[in-house]
Amino acid sequence: MNGPLYEGKPLTIGIIGEAPEVRETNVSFVPLGLEEMAKNPEQLPSRFDAVFIMKDYFREASEPKNKKAFKAENIPFIFIKLDKLIAAYTVEELSYDDVPNAFSNQFAFGIYHPPGGEETHWGFGLYNDTENETNVKTTYSTIFRTIESKSLD
Repeated sequence: MNGPLYEGKPLTIGIIGEAPEVRETNVSFVPLGLEEMAKNPEQLPSRFDAVFIMKDYFREASEPKNKKAFKAENIPFIFIKLDKLIAAYTVEELSYDDVPNAFSNQFAFGIYHPPGGEETHWGFGLYNDTENETNVKTTYSTIFRTIESKSLD
């Protein structure tokens, strides 16, 4: 099923890993290293509308030195193909191997700390839980709409 394209404001997304192929021309991905992210998390919202963490970087992203960044205010972090519960990235005392595998069929999972507000989570599934190019690109469009809605808060 082809869902609607994201046609909102242009988005700049920091990407840890390889940028995905998307249908949108108003979304740009800028390479971001975990070290750079962890060093200055407070600067991320002025540079990016969101940060995507791709699966190949999950273990490294869960290291203690990176966890503070995932609590940065005013920027969504989206984990693509999340394989562990989000606590692997947010709870200082837990290592990647301590945390159970994610138990859902979600394609992506997001966390967001609004300024002065409570942490928000989102899950993004694929149509009929089927991974194919059309469903993946449609889900990215949904993710982009969610990111834009957070920037308007």
